[in-house]
Amino acid sequence: MLKQLGIDKLNPVQEKALATHFIENRSSLVVSSPTGSGKTLVSLFAALGAIRRGKKAVYTCPLRALASEHYGAFKKIKGIKVALSTGDLDSRDAYLQNYDLIVTSYEKLDSLMRHRSKFIPDVGLLVADEVHLLDTNRGATLETIITRFRQLLPECQIVALSATIPNAKEIAGWLDAELVVSGWRPTKLVKGAYYDGIIETGDGTIKVDAPGKTPVLQLAADTFRRGGQALVFVNTRKSAVAEARRLSAITGMHNDRLAEKILSVLESPTKQCRELAECVRKGAAFHTAALVAGQRKIVEDAFREGKLKAIAATPTLALGVNTPADTVIVRDLVRYTENGLSPISVREFLQMAGRAGRPGYGKEGLAVCVAKDLSEKDGYLNGYVLGKPEKVYSQLGFEPVLRTQLLASVALGFTPSREKLGEFLLGSFYAYQYGEVDSLLRKADELLTELEGWGFIEVGSSLLPTPLGRRVSELYIDPYSAHLMLEAMRSREMGELGLMYMLTATNELRPYLRAKQGEESALWSDAYLHEKELGVDCVNVGFEDYNFLDKYKTTLLLRDWANEMREEEILERYNVAPGILRTKLSNWEWVCYAATEIARLEKFPTQELKRLSRRIKYGVRSELLPLVELKGIGRIRARKLFASSLRTIRDLEKAPASDLARIVGPKTAESVKRQLGQDVRVEGKPAGQTKLK
Repeated sequence: MLKQLGIDKLNPVQEKALATHFIENRSSLVVSSPTGSGKTLVSLFAALGAIRRGKKAVYTCPLRALASEHYGAFKKIKGIKVALSTGDLDSRDAYLQNYDLIVTSYEKLDSLMRHRSKFIPDVGLLVADEVHLLDTNRGATLETIITRFRQLLPECQIVALSATIPNAKEIAGWLDAELVVSGWRPTKLVKGAYYDGIIETGDGTIKVDAPGKTPVLQLAADTFRRGGQALVFVNTRKSAVAEARRLSAITGMHNDRLAEKILSVLESPTKQCRELAECVRKGAAFHTAALVAGQRKIVEDAFREGKLKAIAATPTLALGVNTPADTVIVRDLVRYTENGLSPISVREFLQMAGRAGRPGYGKEGLAVCVAKDLSEKDGYLNGYVLGKPEKVYSQLGFEPVLRTQLLASVALGFTPSREKLGEFLLGSFYAYQYGEVDSLLRKADELLTELEGWGFIEVGSSLLPTPLGRRVSELYIDPYSAHLMLEAMRSREMGELGLMYMLTATNELRPYLRAKQGEESALWSDAYLHEKELGVDCVNVGFEDYNFLDKYKTTLLLRDWANEMREEEILERYNVAPGILRTKLSNWEWVCYAATEIARLEKFPTQELKRLSRRIKYGVRSELLPLVELKGIGRIRARKLFASSLRTIRDLEKAPASDLARIVGPKTAESVKRQLGQDVRVEGKPAGQTKLK
């Protein structure tokens, strides 16, 4: 394997891991070391060991993009069969039984376990990447996965990979694992605080003598002068766009082809697409959750290939795919929370700083936080540059996640009684860390009563799932969301807008769009106007649900999308970005699918929900649904065809290819005709390059 990967020497982290003999002893292992220190290769050693024993290996990580990147690297290894599974959350993916190494996201692996995927009993190794995320809002899912694996498959090895954390020994104790802690990384990391031309590192100072109207531009210009690339971290999407614009003015690059690539991702480029393309054209980019996935990938690939000099990003990039830079500039060490501006953690700063340093391109990387004055500079130096990362704490007590995982455990038959539930919780990191589970058991009892009241489980001497509860668990939605939708279906008469509101009111669509003070009157008027279709008592709903207007405004976005409002207009009217819109539409589509499945099980009508699901997917009115099912026909082209009296598949079959070409273009016309099983006559040159008849 090492030969295939072109590796002729192991680094200190890898040597230290092998010295524990964890492969021969089949023992678990925790590796805590900086970003880029070769932890992934250690997990591959373990995977090969498991595969040689006739077992399967599972590699799980927090992000789909990260999973895709690892899959791309792993599949280069000859002799093992590698699969990527990050998509449909309502599938057991039976094909995975045929693979040796399976790469997933946390949520997908959790879903595969809920669906009792056949490969699970054959797993001999679980690799948990970024295990320090145990104390984030997704940490309880990861903690539950690991706990289940340890109790279901006691012989299964766990390899947990982490950035440097102070309580790695505690996590290793929980997992009965060998521990490798190292500060080694392939390029030296120099961290400092910058103010007025001087970087203070704790070991000395570095002078920055470069032009620039702002500290960020001074540091970036200094990096570019040395032939390097810069990553700039800011705390808002708006700031990322503004910094990218400023950076693009000083890169000295020109990328017309790359800019056109950015513009071609969406059928109709938006204002944000044009902003990004203009920055990319000049050698810089912004990277935020507001971008659609295709654009994020183009930016990441271009940066790795040296086609971009700088990226201005929100902190999500620090958890994402491999984008090393010569210099990391952390402009903002505070972020907006429910309590206003709050300082970020030392661990978050170190995660961003860890992106500095490109192996093979230089001996060191530079990570700098930017201060506004000398006092702030001293605070940043002591608090972040020289500060110690915070401990990782279990989040299993987080009620929405605990409720979801309790239903999953009962549905799986994993906790068939309160006694077994207690045993499961005793095996958690929460129990190991706090030394007791009494408080957690009390909370679990309350949630079990709640789940029983909703009809999802039966509580007696045994804990048993109802058919409805089992299906809700498989659908991977919050049981509370399922309860809300069931209540609406049982008790409300509603039209299409009411169905949209029912989907929006779930936890899966949080955060809702904020109803601003100046909008409230108009929103109430609109709600009263559509009260019957909405199926909501608008007189009392404001007293019962203080989020009603936020939910209703969010519902109106969905209504406008499904009624073919131009995307550009939606983005402007609701002040959302394309990436955020795509995420919400994906969530709506999933929740609508879940609602359809629940309605089918409860013998409610499903036709309207099925039609709504397709309308959400394509963003069209019902009459366009037959047209948009064709590849290459989106909402804009479908409406053009409809306006030209080509309204059904039969109409398209009868229409001359030349007529189609005038409406949707020659290549699309050719594609449509082929999808309809018709030959296309062309004149002269190969198909797709000439006029059609």
